Amino acid sequence: MKRNKFLWLFTFLVFALAACKTEDVKPIINTNNTAKVKLAVSATNIAEAGGLSQITVTLNEQASNDVTVFFKYSGKALLNVDVSAPLSITIKAGSLTNQSTLLTIQDILVEGNENLIIDIDSVAGGLEDGVQTKTILIEDDDSPVVTGNLIINEVLYDPSNSGLDGDANGDGVYSQAEDEFIEFYNNSSKALDISGYKIFDATALSSNTPRHIVPAGTIIPANKAFVVFGGGTPTGTFGGAIVQKSTTGDFNMNNAGDMVTVQDSTGAVLLTFDVTPLSDNPNESYTRNPDITGDFVQHSTIDPDKFKFSPGTTVERKPF
Repeated sequence: MKRNKFLWLFTFLVFALAACKTEDVKPIINTNNTAKVKLAVSATNIAEAGGLSQITVTLNEQASNDVTVFFKYSGKALLNVDVSAPLSITIKAGSLTNQSTLLTIQDILVEGNENLIIDIDSVAGGLEDGVQTKTILIEDDDSPVVTGNLIINEVLYDPSNSGLDGDANGDGVYSQAEDEFIEFYNNSSKALDISGYKIFDATALSSNTPRHIVPAGTIIPANKAFVVFGGGTPTGTFGGAIVQKSTTGDFNMNNAGDMVTVQDSTGAVLLTFDVTPLSDNPNESYTRNPDITGDFVQHSTIDPDKFKFSPGTTVERKPF
């Protein structure tokens, strides 16, 4: 008799589990129009010819109503001139995400690289999850490949002389001349050959004697960094960046009134960095804020850990 009871109970459980389907467990759905939207793009560097990036909007939870996200575009690139892009994307009720495609528009104008800034202008039926902004770089194929692609992202012209606070090259020794550095970034989807490039300070430029000549075969991969220290024995991973030390053993960058100049192998000036408007005694590097696209600020003012430099990496010491 006991055996029959157990058999009956087992049979009941089997049928009960079989009848319980996944769709019977309903997700929690927001009915108050407070679902929050995040913005993402699939590519931040795209070519002028045939470039595309998927714009995706995602909710933190399902909503009982449609949520429409409206965009505004700014930057040097113009909507319907340089790119075609959606004015809005709608996430249907009960869904979590939707996307649309941004496409570049080819032309034959020599414009240089152009940036497009995408912002959420407003959200109907939901909320923006904080300020959501994305920047896309459109690479001009009518200009020389180097134009606008190589940028100076961080410069340490005045290392701290407090203990090892100024030991930027990581070799365990503080040296004003050796711990100075310049961090470059290849802001492109293509590798960049910088063989024969020359770096000068103001004094070196006046005598045409470069502080550093980039060795042959130096190629910066797409979206990666290149760091040149004054000297010493650079020790560390530096975010996987290409690392060199100056061919003269000293950049000799002055704390005031100096100018860094970068020439290509033909002597054409590509980049300059003017020390004059900056602090003459920062005891730390100047870095772009945000990295790559922003203006130069003192490193510790935006580093949550108050580090004084981050050669080869973002200000948060993450690889590019």
